[in-house]
Amino acid sequence: MIMVLDDFQDIKKPNHIRNRDLSSKITMKKIIFFFTILFQNMFISVYSQTVKPNFIGERHVIDSEILKEKREISIYLPENYEGSATDYPVLYILDGQRYFLNGILYQNTLKWQEKTPDFIVVGVNTNNRKRRQLFLDDAKLFIDFLDKELIPYLDKDYRTSSKRYFFGWEMAGGLAIELLTQPIDMFSAYFIASPTHITNKRLRALSEKLISNANTKAFLYFALSPSEDWAMESVVELKKILEENLSHNVNWKYESLKDENHHSTPTLTMHKGLNAYFHDYPYVRFKTLDEFNTFGGMPSLKAHYQKRGEKYNTSKGIHKSTKHFLFLQAMKEDDFKSFEFFMEEFKDYYKSKTRDLWFNRYAQFYLRHQKPNEAMEILNAGLGKFQDSSLIMGSLGDTFMQKRDKKMAKEYYKKAIDLASKNGDKNIEAYKAKWKQI
Repeated sequence: MIMVLDDFQDIKKPNHIRNRDLSSKITMKKIIFFFTILFQNMFISVYSQTVKPNFIGERHVIDSEILKEKREISIYLPENYEGSATDYPVLYILDGQRYFLNGILYQNTLKWQEKTPDFIVVGVNTNNRKRRQLFLDDAKLFIDFLDKELIPYLDKDYRTSSKRYFFGWEMAGGLAIELLTQPIDMFSAYFIASPTHITNKRLRALSEKLISNANTKAFLYFALSPSEDWAMESVVELKKILEENLSHNVNWKYESLKDENHHSTPTLTMHKGLNAYFHDYPYVRFKTLDEFNTFGGMPSLKAHYQKRGEKYNTSKGIHKSTKHFLFLQAMKEDDFKSFEFFMEEFKDYYKSKTRDLWFNRYAQFYLRHQKPNEAMEILNAGLGKFQDSSLIMGSLGDTFMQKRDKKMAKEYYKKAIDLASKNGDKNIEAYKAKWKQI
């Protein structure tokens, strides 16, 4: 509207004035355009200066007296490290400049679903030109560095547990075999990708240790691609030695990674190796009650979680999700005897529920089996947490009806109707129907 008026007024002006005004407007537009571009560029420049690299973990430099050089390491602490008092296992990753992030990725991908425990990740950076020297010719020196400098460094400054894990690729995999031959077990588990330089000397030393030392305890996962034929012979010999010493405590697994190559095996080896080692960490879920009984029932379940707690420095009690699915399975199979057994075993577990629907489901299961008093106990506990739950109010109405108290039943159905109307509960018509029938 204003622009139209301005243009109309311009028509009435003499030509030389209109031309002068037009020139002035064009000049002003150029000035505005110039400052707009300048401001945008300044904003982009200032904004871009706030961008920083997205580093993960901490970078440390250790001045090694044993190796006579500075060693760069990276350390990643679990997400909840600062807010806990837990001692954490440590995964040491050789060639950390390449594979440090793999250990972090595994943990952060699976931790939120409780498929893996938390652990500290340490990446030990190496120089390509020095790898052979470090992991073969100077292997004893490097092992001393790990044992007397690096591990104590972590144990001193961080909350570490006695559990240590080792990852190595190629020549670092050969070093792992030599680590296994040491008098003292430095690591609890070894994950080895495409191992090379598994020399006869290392194999003999491993065989001798396994024969003479029944106390050796370790987990070993190693993998090779069929395309890595240059390493196949020594891996076959390693498998033979392990097979001949099954009476000892080295728990091992070998896999052929047929779709991988020499440079892609580390990713899958770390993932599958950690999965194999942590196989007993995820909570137990039984798909049928028969499966639970075949497992050994409650005594075996308690023993499993006791052992799990000791291994992972975590709770030795039965996991809440295992309890949840046992109750759910009992209701699915309409097995009231098992349901009551779980209620007795797990006592007040139901009170920990964070949704009103579970108080309702447990109560309705009791009502199905003519147990209104038990249903009332469940619902009153739920009402203490969810005062505005139309679902619980409706179930209380059902409970009073089963107790033949129509007055109280009608009162709670009315409460359910009012709350359902307020909360948009889709069950409102069912509450109304029950209220009208009384």
